[in-house]
Amino acid sequence: MLSPSEFTVGKVGTAMPLSLILPTSKYEETLLVGQLDELPTAVFLSGQHKSMFFKTEGNESWGGLIIPSVRIEIDETSFVDEYSSEAPMLSVTRTDTKLVVAARSERSFGQVQITLHEGLDSTGEAKAKFANWQIVLGKGQDKRVLWTAT
Repeated sequence: MLSPSEFTVGKVGTAMPLSLILPTSKYEETLLVGQLDELPTAVFLSGQHKSMFFKTEGNESWGGLIIPSVRIEIDETSFVDEYSSEAPMLSVTRTDTKLVVAARSERSFGQVQITLHEGLDSTGEAKAKFANWQIVLGKGQDKRVLWTAT
């Protein structure tokens, strides 16, 4: 459950990076807002557009419950082969000073890495990809899992 101070209701165009957007109708989908080219960018986590992304600025088409300042937790046992050419869609990768999620554009077949966190300690040239991760709110006994990628 969410307390009233933990969310707002609105359109994705108003959501800041690291906001989770939960649907409030059968026509909406679960979205996670990250960044691409320093602009807020949403990734579909569910529905027919799952793993697609779009820039959110001015977007009035998608909305729902906006939960800001969520945290990402990684299942450290869900490594994806480091030498595979592309990470599976919606997998996360810890690379250099960032944590990114693999998404795709509606207009292309390649992957785009949407930044979820930046300014982390550098991993240098090393990177690690993970298939399983979750979005949480709170810490310790107050932690709640809001969405899980498996």
